[in-house]
Amino acid sequence: MTARTAWEEMLFPEDLRVERREKQRVACLIAKNIMENEISARQKQILVLYYKEKKTMPEIARQLGVCISTVSRTHRRACETVRSRLRSYGLLG
Repeated sequence: MTARTAWEEMLFPEDLRVERREKQRVACLIAKNIMENEISARQKQILVLYYKEKKTMPEIARQLGVCISTVSRTHRRACETVRSRLRSYGLLG
């Protein structure tokens, strides 16, 4: 078993796990495309800071000069958008 990447953790939490390895690989590729083209620059920035740079929401809020609740809300909406689009492709249950 391989370690899950930060993006996989965001896209496929335990309750939304993709069944087959190939389906998950395709979903990750599509998710990257969605994040490049279908979410706002601010949403992408927050996802990168949170999942790739492993910053906490309070750290992100300080860095961006916004409230923690704004970071949380933006993070949640970005994740919902990505998951929703993956569902529309039939890649998430």
